[in-house]
Amino acid sequence: MNTKKAVSQSKLFLESEGNAWLERSEKINSSAKYVIGNDREILAKWCSTRKDSISNILEIGAGNGYPLAFLANELDASAIGIEPSLNAVNLWEKKKLEIKGGNQTSLQVGIASNLPFKDDSFDLVVFGFCLSWIERQSLFKSISEADRVLRDGGLLAIIDFDPSGSYSNPYMHKEGLKTYKTNHSDIFLASNHYTLMYKHSFSHGGSSFHEKIDERIAVSLLFKQESDVYQKYINK
Repeated sequence: MNTKKAVSQSKLFLESEGNAWLERSEKINSSAKYVIGNDREILAKWCSTRKDSISNILEIGAGNGYPLAFLANELDASAIGIEPSLNAVNLWEKKKLEIKGGNQTSLQVGIASNLPFKDDSFDLVVFGFCLSWIERQSLFKSISEADRVLRDGGLLAIIDFDPSGSYSNPYMHKEGLKTYKTNHSDIFLASNHYTLMYKHSFSHGGSSFHEKIDERIAVSLLFKQESDVYQKYINK
């Protein structure tokens, strides 16, 4: 019998790997435009059709804050980002007034499985490329938390790997951690409480679909049905 305790990836990202990720990102990305990425521009365009109903945005895995500030500026909304890296939060406080949308955007330290917000607090919730690094023991708690804080009629965006199946790879930056690849949108859609509005496939190195499974990424936008929508149809 294997009694070895599973590694808590969320804890390690809070303690060290979140800061390590930020350091690597800052070295690689020399401009805010690159950090924002085409996926955020596409997401902003999709959400713009419902701009009048989006006042509060939450991003889970907000990174350095630039992409979230971009959304806040484009949608004229207030935004809060949850991020395990304390260094990212501190750096954002120093830079935010230099960035469009920065005065509308705040970051705080936290993880997906324990969101410090009331029910139905947000009109748009974004998973910012973080679900693949949440250990499987915390995945459904994280999904439940996102659903809890998103109001009925709100929008859920998922930016993540987009494989055709479910599997894991060793996390390349730290021994003992894993990258879990699956289509996380399917978990929400299987509940029948969410509807897929849009999906755009791209890859690590470009803006189009990639034939290699490990390179595939997608941004998806889902609509959260009202909780009594089915009863309304029955009573018609």
